[in-house]
Amino acid sequence: MLDIIGTVLTGGATGIIGTVIGKAFSFVDSWQKEKAADKEHTRAIELYKLQAELKLEEREQEMENQMQVAEIGLRSASYGHDQSMGKSSRWAVNTLRMVRPALTGGLIILVGIIYFRTEDLGQQEVIIQSVIYMASSSTLWWFGDRALRGKN
Repeated sequence: MLDIIGTVLTGGATGIIGTVIGKAFSFVDSWQKEKAADKEHTRAIELYKLQAELKLEEREQEMENQMQVAEIGLRSASYGHDQSMGKSSRWAVNTLRMVRPALTGGLIILVGIIYFRTEDLGQQEVIIQSVIYMASSSTLWWFGDRALRGKN
């Protein structure tokens, strides 16, 4: 009788132990799957970030290219204006071509005059700032570096 009770208890214990071990392995397996899913999710986020950075760089490069095209167009139009004088006397053509450089030189001289003759900067600050802006803009336009920039 004890043999029967011992057999029943050991068989039941074996079943319980098997169930517990099975659940433990099931828990470990689901934990590993969850960990792998987290790694895959992290990789996907990193991939999205990298793609966003690449698109941003691509857009910045495209914008820079468009700015260069616009700058070249403005420069060509400015030079084309000077060359499109038509048939005029040589004196008239030369006079028209000297308008912008003369204005530039005049503004530079005006900046110097205001700078050296002004005693009260408070009253003439706006005039000085405007003249400096005009002089620097025209000077940089005509004498600044307009070489095509290479890729950095």
